Amino acid sequence: MRRPSRPSRPRQPQPLTVIGGFLGAGKTTLVNHLLAGGERRYAVLVNDFGAVNVDAGLIASHDGQTLRLTNGCICCSLGEGFLTTLARVLAEPEGFDHILIEASGVGDPSAIADIALVEPDLVLSAILVVVDAESVASQLRDPRIGDTVLRQVQAADILILNKCDRMDDAGRAQARAALEGLAPRCPVLEAVDARIPAQIVAPGLDERRSRFRASSPASHETRFGRILYERAGAFEPNALRAALNRAPADLLRLKGWVRLGPHATPHILQMVGRRWTMTPLQGDAVPPGEIALVGIASGDGPADRALADLLDLALLPVPLPIPACLTPAPPCNVTGDHPRCN
Repeated sequence: MRRPSRPSRPRQPQPLTVIGGFLGAGKTTLVNHLLAGGERRYAVLVNDFGAVNVDAGLIASHDGQTLRLTNGCICCSLGEGFLTTLARVLAEPEGFDHILIEASGVGDPSAIADIALVEPDLVLSAILVVVDAESVASQLRDPRIGDTVLRQVQAADILILNKCDRMDDAGRAQARAALEGLAPRCPVLEAVDARIPAQIVAPGLDERRSRFRASSPASHETRFGRILYERAGAFEPNALRAALNRAPADLLRLKGWVRLGPHATPHILQMVGRRWTMTPLQGDAVPPGEIALVGIASGDGPADRALADLLDLALLPVPLPIPACLTPAPPCNVTGDHPRCN
């Protein structure tokens, strides 16, 4: 990818999240929700500024191609082309906490996500796919668009079943069952107005406060549970990979520090839905302590306990302490005439 000149100082790859879903599902509403939160510096690549209903009070400048907000976020139009716009974002001197790309309503979000596999300045965080609870069943049956919707659903790391307030319990359950049948290992999150906790997209490493608990009704009759996992020791690498692949279905996000192998090599773990990565840490980046993970789960299921049980099984056994050498007592003979035997 050709790009403008970049600062020479090294920096970490920027996380990329792709937001997909069919026309009218609520992708732009989700983008607006994240931009309004103001907790992170997002760069958002969109097809049309007009669809992004940003509060006028947040707009710092607008030059036709880039919309800069007062909270440090920017929106970039794809009018110049996808690669050119992405290169311009990556060339920003300060970088961003997170890059969001809103895919076309008829596009395949996995095709966009593939750019993170070849671009060293990016790391794929997740593919979020927004689905209209009212329309998804009929869309999947429609011979004109059914294959497109199916590809979008099966590309997702997390499915957001949106507009659940417009459905009764039976209709919502039917829509959810359809998604779970098509993507059985993908978490399904019910939402209203595409409102989900921003931490699902990109939580920080120090999220032990109550921010993991939804402070407002972000979804329809859905609770969000905070997960905290802290242990001494280290994981056996293959056992940890197996545990992550078997994580509870309602686990939405997991992030933190782990240590692997007999040398307790420190890594950072990032997990969204079924997608996870582990990156070695070196030098000043190595945190104190041993294993510390934070996460968020949906629904009422005991995801924290189930996850803890899986992870505990992946821990390397702790060596037993060697007992101190004690002076043995004099042997006792069978006649019992030793003082200790009387």
